[in-house]
Amino acid sequence: QYCANLAMKINLKLGGINSILPENKLRLPNGEDVLFLGADVTHPTSKDGRSICAVVGSLDNQAARFITKYHAQERNGKEEIVNIDKLIKEILEEYCEHQRKKGVKKDVASLLPPCIIMYRDGVSESQFERVLRLELPKIKEACAKFQAGYKPKITFAVVGKRHHTRIFPENPKNNKEADRNGNCLVGTVVDKKITHPTLNDFYLQSHYANQGTARPSHYTILYDDINLTIDEFQDLSNTLCYNFQRTTSSVSIPAPTYYAHLTCARAKMY
Repeated sequence: QYCANLAMKINLKLGGINSILPENKLRLPNGEDVLFLGADVTHPTSKDGRSICAVVGSLDNQAARFITKYHAQERNGKEEIVNIDKLIKEILEEYCEHQRKKGVKKDVASLLPPCIIMYRDGVSESQFERVLRLELPKIKEACAKFQAGYKPKITFAVVGKRHHTRIFPENPKNNKEADRNGNCLVGTVVDKKITHPTLNDFYLQSHYANQGTARPSHYTILYDDINLTIDEFQDLSNTLCYNFQRTTSSVSIPAPTYYAHLTCARAKMY
């Protein structure tokens, strides 16, 4: 197992792909392509340190290849990414270049994705409004500056695991309702009764917990210009949890969000 994990990581660093999912699983119901983004911010432990911001974007229609952009910004106790427009513009450039190399389309307008889905990590409920108000306009501005008239449909969602909510099967000893550790089966969704009374949110347990009780991820959709149904967004989010290239099983959060978190942790070392 150790050698297999090491081989997967080496393959990634050499530019390879360990696993892919069918394209139709990562497209919208109407067949439109999607640029998946993940973003995170990590703060320093010392007062004189700087915060690290990272934005990760998918490059292909199978969301198997991702490009990472990051920078440092002054620590201000807030979660917003100040220069997110610059990072988005760089990701769009890389996306178009990768699509152009495939040779299917030539002009920039046809290369650009018609839809963007952002999975934002590290935002508490008290900062939802602020982060959306500051980051969403900059994402739209970056698209407009990159290509005149480019106005993709955008869905902006926050993914969090810093909560104390747990979900349990009614019959933990029934293998049709629970795994061998007594947790809910992978892919379990709860979007009623324990969710927020006004926000569009849900809990998704997309991973298997080897020990203890599994902690589901909490998704909150703050903005949806694509007009996905809640079931469609849940299915898409769950699918992205199977596309993390460093493991052969599903993870607890979508792959782009996981990559953004890892990028912040690595950049923080330098």
